[in-house]
Amino acid sequence: MKKVIMLMAAAALLVSCGKSSEKMKQLAKENLELSVDYPKQLQVMAVSEPDSAFGTGYFNQNEVMGMMQTMKVVTDTIMRRTGNMSRFNPADHYVVSLAERQMRSMAELRALIAAGGRKGEFSGWKVKIDYQCVDANGIPYKAERWCFIDKEGKQVYKSFELPIP
Repeated sequence: MKKVIMLMAAAALLVSCGKSSEKMKQLAKENLELSVDYPKQLQVMAVSEPDSAFGTGYFNQNEVMGMMQTMKVVTDTIMRRTGNMSRFNPADHYVVSLAERQMRSMAELRALIAAGGRKGEFSGWKVKIDYQCVDANGIPYKAERWCFIDKEGKQVYKSFELPIP
């Protein structure tokens, strides 16, 4: 009898967590839609499951390594397209747009590193969205957006994005 009750309680917990997870993923998508220039052009490629957040400056080692690798790929792409900046063309809107997005992302990453990346108290949830869209100049781009959601899963309180070439 106890096993049946425990099994039913576990099933109820999984179902309730699933609904909460979907709500947080939807909240992150809505936040993303509000931040892009052309929401009708937005194509979401992947959405992570909500993961525990311990402040907006703490990421596990795999997440940090992934972010650093992404920034390296972006830099390599810019350098390849500009011949290590020897053929920089300000009319190349793709490179200019990618460099602007990279500079914003690097500012966020520097702030994270400067904060020491210490694991704090549980602050809510984080969701990563990989997407592609079109910027204000009509240039297609890809990015990953990190959304930090409060403990109750009701609002995004911080977000930032990293470009993907």
